[in-house]
Amino acid sequence: MQVIKASIDSIMATSIVKNIQARKKYSLGSDVDKEVVFDFPFLLQEDTVSYIKNHGKVMFILRGPPSTGKATLSEMLTTTYPEAEFCCADSYFKNSFASPVRSKASIADSHVYCEKKAKEACLSNAKTIIVQNTHIRKWEMQPYLDLAAEFHYTVIMAITLYRFDVTPEALLANNTDGLDIRYFRNRLRQWVHVPAVAMGWFLGPQDSAFVLASLLESLKELTGDAKFCRVFDVYDSGKIINYFRAKKVVFCVAGYSSDPSEMEKHYLSDEVQYFYGKSFSITILGYLINTSGAYAIVHLNEEMQLLTLDNKQTPGKRYDIADYMANLEVNSNLFNHSKTTVFKEDKIEEGITAVEENWLDEEEFKVARCSFIQLAVREEDLFKIDSTRKEFQSSMQLLADEDGVLSYSNFTELENGTQICRLEDESWVVKAPKKMVVKSIYSGLYV
Repeated sequence: MQVIKASIDSIMATSIVKNIQARKKYSLGSDVDKEVVFDFPFLLQEDTVSYIKNHGKVMFILRGPPSTGKATLSEMLTTTYPEAEFCCADSYFKNSFASPVRSKASIADSHVYCEKKAKEACLSNAKTIIVQNTHIRKWEMQPYLDLAAEFHYTVIMAITLYRFDVTPEALLANNTDGLDIRYFRNRLRQWVHVPAVAMGWFLGPQDSAFVLASLLESLKELTGDAKFCRVFDVYDSGKIINYFRAKKVVFCVAGYSSDPSEMEKHYLSDEVQYFYGKSFSITILGYLINTSGAYAIVHLNEEMQLLTLDNKQTPGKRYDIADYMANLEVNSNLFNHSKTTVFKEDKIEEGITAVEENWLDEEEFKVARCSFIQLAVREEDLFKIDSTRKEFQSSMQLLADEDGVLSYSNFTELENGTQICRLEDESWVVKAPKKMVVKSIYSGLYV
């Protein structure tokens, strides 16, 4: 049965690759239906739209040069998400208190107005926020990236540029505002790609709380292992709650490189752009726990495997996080993304998508197709995806049999059906009585 499923997954992945390769860009001003041009999953896929509406905490940031259909894309977004908070600098000039005359001063005021409205939406914990401005350069959208990081919103960039063959001449022919070609040449020269620091599958707030609560239950079970208690110096299941701090941003790592140029190449790849903003169901097999942190073990299907990127560095160059921050002109957002909180005992039930499923007979999981969610850390850390991933992969290799399949032969079963395995590197793996399937959004971590 597992072999048949693997074959089906492989056929589906091959079909998806063909669809990606067949995708094309459109001419500006063409009469192609807007749903064909802007075929984003977060607009057209019912499952994704439903997830964002009911379970996500998402900030859409529209980007694109003038005359590339931002108004059309904005209308599609606001129609799809009518309850969303809409923030746009141009709205300032449509209000009775604002002068219709545009000047350097009034334009600056309009952006202050837009930023204020976005912050108010964050403070009110709005489920969905839509920000529509040109956002040619990174600094223009920085206030919204800052808000998203501070209030832990998943950012989805809704970008028009990548859907068209854009040249200054094409922009000139498509504009109705009397702008000349020098203006469009200048604007295109100013365009800056803003790749994510990392790509991954982001969990909504309720699901994050549910998974963290499930991890805490597993940690309590491990206090029944004498060596675990000695290594962690915790002898009471009630005190394990104070050993780790829970991560506020919960996501499964898909693509990451500490080399900014490699990360940009990955971010702009056809595969990433094809799936960007799509809802995925991820499967959590259990937890890996060591003295520095606790991780959910996630198995990736064929479709998700297309989106993975191991850390790659340009030959002759070496990057560490300080270099990366300097290259990206990073502010404090990495600290916000790395923030932690205390564990909560209560298991959240309302508003979750997480479903527990029985293990199937003869079910196999390739260790090489496992990724992780960093759920908890011993102390607040900065941003250690690369070293964390290497640590995770090293521990997982200890669980692989000669065929690279996750082996449960060395696990021992506890009274409640939970199975545990003590690894050579003084880490523990927990296989819960049931695996967990939870929905997520494929997007990026932006700074």
